[in-house]
Amino acid sequence: MLNKRFYFFIVLLGVASVGFAQQDPQFTQYMYTILPVNPGYAGNAGICASLHYRQQWAGFTDINPETGDKYKTSPRDILVTIHSPVKVLHGGLGLSIYNDAYGHQNDIAVKLAYSFRMNISGGNLGIGLSADFLSRSIKTSEYWGGTGSIDPLIQGDLADNDMYVDFSFGAHYQMQDKWYAGISATQLISAIGGDKVYQRGARHFYALGGYSFTLPSNPDWTLKPSVLLKTDLTMVQLDLTLLADYNNLLWFGASYRVVDAIALIIGAKPFVNSSTAMRGLEVIGSYDINTSKMIRYGRSFGGYEFCLKYCFNIVTKPSIYGYKGTRLLGNKPIEYSR
Repeated sequence: MLNKRFYFFIVLLGVASVGFAQQDPQFTQYMYTILPVNPGYAGNAGICASLHYRQQWAGFTDINPETGDKYKTSPRDILVTIHSPVKVLHGGLGLSIYNDAYGHQNDIAVKLAYSFRMNISGGNLGIGLSADFLSRSIKTSEYWGGTGSIDPLIQGDLADNDMYVDFSFGAHYQMQDKWYAGISATQLISAIGGDKVYQRGARHFYALGGYSFTLPSNPDWTLKPSVLLKTDLTMVQLDLTLLADYNNLLWFGASYRVVDAIALIIGAKPFVNSSTAMRGLEVIGSYDINTSKMIRYGRSFGGYEFCLKYCFNIVTKPSIYGYKGTRLLGNKPIEYSR
């Protein structure tokens, strides 16, 4: 049985090395950007908000050979997320807003997520659905033909913008602080819209998992391996990451995206040991080193990514009960608020 699993893993790596597609935004720090691709993550841990900025293939440009004009066409992503448990809904709500600019195209998306949460076998399972709205604009004036003029195929019927509506589904399981796993799918109805820009979405499927292993010889250190698998059923991409965490204060490590890049990651909770409201702040940064032909041909020197994350819990003060007299001791007490 073990040999079969090993051979399956080798075949999976081989498939991943064939190539990959990218329609959903791509992040090296995928363990902090789960909500946009898995609505089952909403309400997973307190009230959390995050801001992400990613510059992929920095320095990549498109040049008009006739005029020499340069256009920045490297992918750039800005993502804002917020999610929280909502007790009355027996689950959580989440909001993701991102701007994904790549090539001569620009996407702005809003995702509204709900997850139904339940306790199972000592952990917490969230099953969620999100409604996704995307606005896509294309700079048709920047597509050039061989004579220095606008490409006539694009200049014809292609519109400058269009609107899409879609849905995503996901399930995410968290076993306290030990391990987590999730599966999800985005663009389930292949994006209603796209008639104006002649583009359709493709279903994307995700499998994510991570584990925390405290070193027996030194409990101050925890190793955190994680993996992300993405596919549109025609191509596969695999991200493998290993982080070393020191007392939940500082962590660092590396990630490998098959056929694309090796990334260095560092993060910190600078105020984790304080009693102030800032103790829930996290700062994470990473740098991608291209391993594809992109760097061999001098088109890009790598990419970088930054994240600010803040989480907190609202703790309600317990009620104080009292009795007006000894004759009422057997009855329900009167509730006094602090």
